[in-house]
Amino acid sequence: MDHDTRHFADYQLAQHCLDGNAVAIAALQRQCGSSVAAYLLRAGALPHEAEDFARSLWADVLTATEERAARLRRYNGTCAIQTWLNAVALNRLLTYKRSVKRRREQAPVTVGARDDEAYREEWPASGEPSGDADPPLIEIMQSAIEQAFRECEPEEFVLLQLAHCDRLKGAELAVIFGCDAGAISRRIKKAEAKIASSTLRHVRSADPWLDLKWEDFAELCRAATPACFGVD
Repeated sequence: MDHDTRHFADYQLAQHCLDGNAVAIAALQRQCGSSVAAYLLRAGALPHEAEDFARSLWADVLTATEERAARLRRYNGTCAIQTWLNAVALNRLLTYKRSVKRRREQAPVTVGARDDEAYREEWPASGEPSGDADPPLIEIMQSAIEQAFRECEPEEFVLLQLAHCDRLKGAELAVIFGCDAGAISRRIKKAEAKIASSTLRHVRSADPWLDLKWEDFAELCRAATPACFGVD
């Protein structure tokens, strides 16, 4: 079993849901449902989109089809189940937003119709790739963070590597960079803020409506594997 022991309770809850345990399913919906909707709102969804996608998520993750098993079987406990559900919901919303954009380009929505209203009945059942050339969420995130690090000044990159990868203390870094520990702390915070801002800018550049906050981006990165994102 490859689940993280910190999330064993979540993994057990998921297995009970997959077994059809109505109490477990109700507990999962109660525990995560409103948080998924709030997460989608923070990520750039319109209020009615966040509500509808959060509500329709359960059929996608709990129901098997002829083509695939219930999506929840992909949850392996390596991250919190809330993080996994957020990622699956965001993937589905990303696919939908792209579908709406393509349809608008081909046949503009009637003037006066509520935003996205004309396509609600055709929302995708999952967040799986739809055959277009747009990259999936996990690739957008990877590309954004890579571009942000490439934009770092060499000294900033070395400082962050020594602090976070090599675990050097402030006093040790102060000796290396010829300054005091307070200056090191300020430089690290400034470099981290620069990377965060640059990363989110590249995310929005890839999909302009996608408005992830840094805390949400970091949470997804801690579980950034295809399985956690609900895709193969």
